[in-house]
Amino acid sequence: MTEQQYQAAIRSLEDEVKELRGFRARTTAFIHDPAHDALTRTALAAHLGLPAPRQENQPHGQ
Repeated sequence: MTEQQYQAAIRSLEDEVKELRGFRARTTAFIHDPAHDALTRTALAAHLGLPAPRQENQPHGQ
């Protein structure tokens, strides 16, 4: 592999890692957003091996 091919491969891998980090950040934000259904968020987190959503404070009497 030439130096140019090596550098192109590294750039491609760095771009892919950047994209995957962004995906994980957006997914984590969804999982921890209480505006979405708690069961869905919990199942998604479990399926992807990510931390479970934070527990929301329930109003008293519920």
